[in-house]
Amino acid sequence: MTDTAGTISTQAGWYPDPSGAARQRWWDGARWTEHLHDPAAANNPAARASLRDSAMPVYSASIWMIVGLPLLSLFALVAFDLTGFLIGFTSGLSTMVDLSVTSWLALLNPDFYFLYALALAARIASLIFAYVDWRGLLSDGIDRPFHWAWSFLSVELYVLGRSIVVRRRVGRGLLPIGVMGCCSGS
Repeated sequence: MTDTAGTISTQAGWYPDPSGAARQRWWDGARWTEHLHDPAAANNPAARASLRDSAMPVYSASIWMIVGLPLLSLFALVAFDLTGFLIGFTSGLSTMVDLSVTSWLALLNPDFYFLYALALAARIASLIFAYVDWRGLLSDGIDRPFHWAWSFLSVELYVLGRSIVVRRRVGRGLLPIGVMGCCSGS
């Protein structure tokens, strides 16, 4: 690129498009590239979404961890002896109010507490991954991504909202909804 004095400038950056259009073109220091920038559209969120590269990442490791964490609980539940637990819990029942000591002792089953702790850990991990995913979307330039705090109500709600917002901003990103639907059996 040459400046007004006729000297060659090799500094990379955005410069007025040499074709005369009202946009800017990227000079990489050696030649003009195909990357265009419209300064007027940069202030408009709807126009910014149209400038997105089709190779822009919309699926992070965090979203896949959120989608896959329920499978961890499912595998643990399959290994849990639910029949034995229910028989032990209901063995001393004569009425719905009268719970025997044997029934209450069934709650001391270590497998029960393991499942409870695993479910709690998966829930906390999902909240953390939702926050990390939200921050990643912000750093990738997604304008106003679905807020991670919705995952306090339901992780499925976060995945649904996040996927819809990313789809509207970038044009793709619905795969986590389908995978979560398959994993949850819905």
